[in-house]
Amino acid sequence: MRTVTTGSGGGLRGPGWTARSAAAFGLATTLLLTGCAGGSKDGATQRAAPTPTLSASVAPLETGSALPRTERPDVTLPRDLTERYETWVTHDSERDLLLGDAGLARGAVLDALVSGETTTGAVEFFFTGKALSTVRAHTRDGVASGSRPTGFVRYFKPDLDLPDGLLDLPDRPRAALSFCADESRLSPKNRVTGKVGPAPRGADAHVLYETRLRLSERGVWQTFELTTERGAAECAP
Repeated sequence: MRTVTTGSGGGLRGPGWTARSAAAFGLATTLLLTGCAGGSKDGATQRAAPTPTLSASVAPLETGSALPRTERPDVTLPRDLTERYETWVTHDSERDLLLGDAGLARGAVLDALVSGETTTGAVEFFFTGKALSTVRAHTRDGVASGSRPTGFVRYFKPDLDLPDGLLDLPDRPRAALSFCADESRLSPKNRVTGKVGPAPRGADAHVLYETRLRLSERGVWQTFELTTERGAAECAP
């Protein structure tokens, strides 16, 4: 299940912003990230897209380019796992398309963890390059832990740097997006016994994501760089 709270999409970072070299994905359980491609599972519900304007078939950015309409993978989550995206809608078509794809990328990882898969079609759809390798390593560790996520995760403080004049860039447009995750109600659930472990507490419950995205030839914003920092001051309540 996914809910969206509208509002400002956050400020713009200057051109000198760089993703920090941070720890991998934190806890040695399946607590970070999020979702999956296609197919419904027992007890699963179809998740709404991160923005009201994002549907299964999404028009490309209105930049005058000939980017095709590309169908996004269906992303589902079980009923015991909920996401909420706060201030994730800017009412600007370019920014909302990027934020929508970034949110679906989170869902793709979470569902892979639930499904016990190290990668899925949706993960490979929304991630590329180093970020795809990072996500695969994370989901592999999650599967090996014998548990999967359950509960509630909140994403907030999106901060997007989307360059102007996209058509003037020598290659496909790139952007930088950082955001926070509150995992204080996100717990590991043992796949065999169903026992639910404790959620992160205090500063450990808050994670800073810093990502870079590239607009593909199909008109999809793919994450190609990804770092996280658990306990980041920027995400403190």
